Amino acid sequence: MSLTACNDYLDVDAPSKHDIEKIYGSTKETGTALNGVYRGLLEGNTFGQAFTYSLILNSDVDFNSNSSSTRQTNTPKRYDVDASSSTANSVWNTTYNAIESANNFIYNLGKSPIYTKSSDDWRTLAQYMGEAKAIRAMLYNELLCYWGDVPFPTEPTSVTGNYYPVITPRDTIAKRLILDLEDAAKDMQSSDETTIERISQEACYGIIARIALQAAGYSLRHAEDDASSYGYMGKPAAETETWFLTKAREYAGKVIQSNKHDLVKSYQDVFLAECNFELLRGDDPIFEIPFAQESSGSIGYRQGPKFASNGGVTNYEWGETGGNQQVSVLHRFSYKPGDTRKDATIGWWEYTYDGTPKIIGASNLSMYNNKWSKLWNKTKAFNNTTASNTGINYPYLRYADVLLMWAEADVKLTNNVSDEAKECVQKVRNRAYIGSGKAAPAVAGASPEAFLKEILDERKWEFAGENSRWKDLVRNNKLSEVLYYTFMRNHAVALNMGGVSEGAEEDLVQAYDGVDYFSSNGTYTQEEIDAAIPGDDAYNKAVGQPKSPLLTQTIYYCYIDNPKDNKFFANSELPTIYVYNPEAYVAQPKAEIGSPEKFFKFLKNNFPNAVESTYKPIPEPNNASSTKNPWEYRTLEWYDSDASCPKDGVLYSLYGFIHAGESGETAKNTIYVVRDGVEERVDLASVNVADLPVVRYLLPIPREAITRSSGAYRNYYGY
Repeated sequence: MSLTACNDYLDVDAPSKHDIEKIYGSTKETGTALNGVYRGLLEGNTFGQAFTYSLILNSDVDFNSNSSSTRQTNTPKRYDVDASSSTANSVWNTTYNAIESANNFIYNLGKSPIYTKSSDDWRTLAQYMGEAKAIRAMLYNELLCYWGDVPFPTEPTSVTGNYYPVITPRDTIAKRLILDLEDAAKDMQSSDETTIERISQEACYGIIARIALQAAGYSLRHAEDDASSYGYMGKPAAETETWFLTKAREYAGKVIQSNKHDLVKSYQDVFLAECNFELLRGDDPIFEIPFAQESSGSIGYRQGPKFASNGGVTNYEWGETGGNQQVSVLHRFSYKPGDTRKDATIGWWEYTYDGTPKIIGASNLSMYNNKWSKLWNKTKAFNNTTASNTGINYPYLRYADVLLMWAEADVKLTNNVSDEAKECVQKVRNRAYIGSGKAAPAVAGASPEAFLKEILDERKWEFAGENSRWKDLVRNNKLSEVLYYTFMRNHAVALNMGGVSEGAEEDLVQAYDGVDYFSSNGTYTQEEIDAAIPGDDAYNKAVGQPKSPLLTQTIYYCYIDNPKDNKFFANSELPTIYVYNPEAYVAQPKAEIGSPEKFFKFLKNNFPNAVESTYKPIPEPNNASSTKNPWEYRTLEWYDSDASCPKDGVLYSLYGFIHAGESGETAKNTIYVVRDGVEERVDLASVNVADLPVVRYLLPIPREAITRSSGAYRNYYGY
């Protein structure tokens, strides 16, 4: 089953007949061979990094800013690649090599004399077969999401001799994968017979549901023989769509009915367990991709706060972290009060190499995604030179996902909001409020359309950083709309922070989000005034007085000793930053209050309900005394006053779909959407969602693969 190191995908060495008979004539050796199939999930160009970082595309949730004002060839996050993309080429080759490994295993085990129901080891071997088929389906599903119609080999090339199998329609591939997994799942072991690091019967059911739900939805498609157009968003034929939705609901339902998983642990505790190599049996994780420490996986290196190194070394045990898988700064305003997913996800600070926390830069368009981090690990597993290859598992499938998939499939099938579907969403939401002291808002489900929006909103809070949001938007044909509003939201905020009013843009964004960012946001009530602390905009105000705009905001923070309570600071050793007005309306406190730690103590003494009484404020670490006043840090400095326009990260982070002109004040204040490769000038405030161009989110077939196929493969979508 060895693979060659050459670049040709599907170019493999055929194992000898003797080796095949030896491997697949023994249950033990077959199990060892299966580990090689799992290895395909661990590669840097599959789930080791590509599908968990490099190919998480920008949206209103996951966001990495990019300031380049010109077209690039290898930036998938901003929808800007071409057929020379090295990322597309590497992912394509590695994924197909992993599929080839699975095909070898499936074919040879299927031919083995011990693979029979009369065998004493039948249950073990059937489980192995199911795992291999599920891994193959996982890999193909990623290809369907990123490329659409792709080659679909299901037998080893050493058997077929076909190194360039034909392109197969995505609907056909998805259906065949589902039928294959349905058959395999019948003989697989349940979750309580195996571990979440292996694919159980329930995990296989969940994978079927995921493939089916995505296949039932919209995707970017092309007209036959039209290679120049970016394509159109289309669904399968109605009968096929219904078939997929029925399978999605059926198999998500099988997971739920098995009663093998639940949502018991708090939201944050699920990810803390992964960072500490704990396997939560019977809880939210259904299948975690099992990375190996110091060998594979970048989870907790790409996510979490940045921890800078000095020559590759830090002063603490965890080593360097990159912290570059981030979420939009404005995403935090979408959470409801009491939703613990906000504090578990949104990270305000990073660390210097000596362990000193540092607040994020005011120009940042994104914040740290703290769901995972090496810094949360308490097992002494790392050292001060460790970088990536954390070995922290990635939860490919969670029970929360299954519940929300069932609800989505149900409402789409029936065009009705059932009590069962509402209960699924409510269960996910209830878990998000564990420990907050607030009750979770009841699911409304006023209409099928409103309920579907509730489901998609729940998913954006639940799965930030898990490569879900853009896929959710694609299958619901919302990607163009959401990206347009993401650009307009950032643009309007930048102008507003720069003292430039674009009232029409602001009104549209506020109406779309249901968040009053820019206007007075109503008037103060007595309850708000009574709860205010010095610095809150409501402090010493009168009932009925207008509120200040939400985004004219200064952040209060101070340094504190590590509280070791995991409430907001999962790390239990380093000093931390306490932000005590992350979303409050604020006015400048009086200068005589003094240093941040003095202000914190003042609040503890005079407003004991305003801050955590057990937290100990300290001067800025490694300095004799604090040099920052608590009102000096401002967020959202996204306007370039010298150029009289928003900063480049605002203007170019979604370049392949919408961007400003290249240079100069006039150009940068002119906005274009990209329709079939042509820039089309737009007035942001005159949005017609129905007329927006498609987002070319699909990747091109790599040029190398097209060349090697002697023209058998062809790129569409304007590539």
